[in-house]
Amino acid sequence: MLIVDQQVLDDISKGFSVPAQPKLLLKLLKLMAEHEPDIKKIANTISQDVAVSAAILKAINSPLYGLSRTVTDIQMSVNYIGLYGIIMLVTGSLIKKSFDPKDCSIELEAFWQMSTDISTITVLLGRQFKPNLATDKLFSLGLFHGCGVPVMAMKYKDYQATIDSAFQTPEISLTEIEEKKYQANHAVIGYYVASSWRLPKDICQIILQHHDRSFLERLDNSEQQDYYAILKLAEQIVHLKYYDLPSVDWQYVSEDVLYTLGIKEEELPKVIEDLKSKM
Repeated sequence: MLIVDQQVLDDISKGFSVPAQPKLLLKLLKLMAEHEPDIKKIANTISQDVAVSAAILKAINSPLYGLSRTVTDIQMSVNYIGLYGIIMLVTGSLIKKSFDPKDCSIELEAFWQMSTDISTITVLLGRQFKPNLATDKLFSLGLFHGCGVPVMAMKYKDYQATIDSAFQTPEISLTEIEEKKYQANHAVIGYYVASSWRLPKDICQIILQHHDRSFLERLDNSEQQDYYAILKLAEQIVHLKYYDLPSVDWQYVSEDVLYTLGIKEEELPKVIEDLKSKM
């Protein structure tokens, strides 16, 4: 397991504009920490933020959750997907609002749309191939896995060119290119953001290593490898949709990803087409 030196994390906090955990999330986590969390109080706290409430209701009433009836308020949402699921939806909504597009050198709206699509496909893949995995963790992994990217883009005005160069040289991972150019990379920064926003530790670890092409080389049937494999296939599906090209990591991890998920190579095109149609 890759471990980040504390000095590196301290340097990130000083050198980058990392979004602080919002007050709403702090309030909710405090309420969740009570011996017997008050669902009504938690729902009322969320409902005070109209934009977040609307985002949660939209997500819960989407085909992603497949509920048999329409959910009309936050308290109903808690009853259907649980307190932890609601917290993850709130967290996802808030992270998108935490960056100012005027200060960012990439197109933020397009970035979050891709992240949302990857999150959706991650959940659907989990449901289909690894139903034992937690939906809220899959959702958070898909949405947050690249959250270090906008942090990098807020500091470096040439960051879009760096991303473009990674497409041109797939034999070198984006994190390697970043390290050579900036002495920092978006995976470590994403780990810092996810940890400071109190995402589950196993999800933070996968965010840290999501460009580690050797992550599945020693298969151990762990849930972490399942989460990683699902994320990499989700990235591949979304890249094919947006660019009609494979993701830069895919050729290096595809064999182990398919083995981990129990997908035969000849079955993959149908899996991809079925999921692309659901985005």
